[in-house]
Amino acid sequence: MKHEIRIPAAGCALSAELRMSERPAGVVVLVHGSGTSRHDSLNRFVAASLVRAGLAALLVELLEDCEAHERYHVFDVETQAKRLIAVKDWLRTQPATRQLGIGYFGTGVGSGVALMAAAKAPQGVRAVAVRGGRPDTALCLLQRVEAPTLFIAAESGFDRQWVESAYRATSAVKELVHIRGAGDSFREPDAKDAVVQHACRWFLAHLGRQSSSLIKPRRTALKRGASRAFF
Repeated sequence: MKHEIRIPAAGCALSAELRMSERPAGVVVLVHGSGTSRHDSLNRFVAASLVRAGLAALLVELLEDCEAHERYHVFDVETQAKRLIAVKDWLRTQPATRQLGIGYFGTGVGSGVALMAAAKAPQGVRAVAVRGGRPDTALCLLQRVEAPTLFIAAESGFDRQWVESAYRATSAVKELVHIRGAGDSFREPDAKDAVVQHACRWFLAHLGRQSSSLIKPRRTALKRGASRAFF
């Protein structure tokens, strides 16, 4: 089930698409990076995978059309984090989602946005996952993140160092995984599949029931400083 919606946020209206499974265990807000949109094939692949696993997925544009191509706005992590918090608050008022645990899945610049929003307004945020990008843009706030956080890094690529830096700075329950054969874009077929399997495992574990036959969860150290693994 898909719904095109507009979400009010700090003087603007954000375009979004809400995808629902029949009885979702939680809802995951997908926060994409620069150069992509909610229509990007990889973002839609992730959203579809989350729904098949028994979750709801919200693909949202945190920038308006007039802002999306301006470098200043694209890298304005603080403004986007404020809008993401407004999106989270909106989800908590809607009949279809107000009873669901909320997760953030950030990629690219969106990794820092998701972590900053989780740090500044932790109420209702039950899990975070970030894939590549620059999660370190929220470095000074990472000790305030309360939600269990999954860091996904490429085996090779420039972004790996930033992901590992953010992982070390986070004091919440956390896990770091490296995706074998992945570059910074994570568009390699095997890398795409590995990312969604880890994301589904993480969100199902922390947002609700772990009932999907699609995902075979592996043991996760639910403690501060969980283990690293290659997939």
